[in-house]
Amino acid sequence: MHRILLCEDEENIVTFLRAELEYDGFAVDVAPDGEDAMRLFTENEYDLILLDIMLPAKNGLECLREMRKTSRIPVIILTARKEVYDKVAFLNAGADDYVTKPFDTLELIARIKRNIARGTGEGAPSVPQCLHICKEGYRATVAGNELKLTKTEFEILTFLYDNAGKVKTREEIIRAVFGDFYGESNVVDANIKNIRAKVALHTDHEIIKTVRGKGYVIQV
Repeated sequence: MHRILLCEDEENIVTFLRAELEYDGFAVDVAPDGEDAMRLFTENEYDLILLDIMLPAKNGLECLREMRKTSRIPVIILTARKEVYDKVAFLNAGADDYVTKPFDTLELIARIKRNIARGTGEGAPSVPQCLHICKEGYRATVAGNELKLTKTEFEILTFLYDNAGKVKTREEIIRAVFGDFYGESNVVDANIKNIRAKVALHTDHEIIKTVRGKGYVIQV
């Protein structure tokens, strides 16, 4: 049984999410503030940490930086913030993933399972071997060559990478990358086109496939 540390001070979220995670077979410990989070992190072994940004006593970023001094345990950030610079700050500090509140529970659990699988090597979905993404450094490489991606291109590629083998619609990509967005959905198509052009400089492998009438998927 995989063990999760849920660092969250909103009681309604804790009650609901803990019940959902335990129903799905996870063991869950709860830390209502940053000091408890660090104490439990130090005293126990976990397979993954769900870390809220706005924790009392010690905020999520402080906790994450301390955790990364001694551990590479997968950390998923829970945040109500949608600004790109907030996401970048946590990725640069060592977060493996982030989920924006309000979140879809099924999506969050899928992300939890994927990040645990990455950390343990158990049943992780395969992605093209020539593609590698480093969220901490905000870098993506193909065949050993770094892709010169914009922040938006990187986030779109990362979202598809995290959902390898699953077709994602333009609306799902927009929601994951931009949050509330009122522009044209062709912004996704334009960025995908740019990503493909940059990938094509280093490999003939078609990493991102278009599924007609549905969306995009990273080939497995």
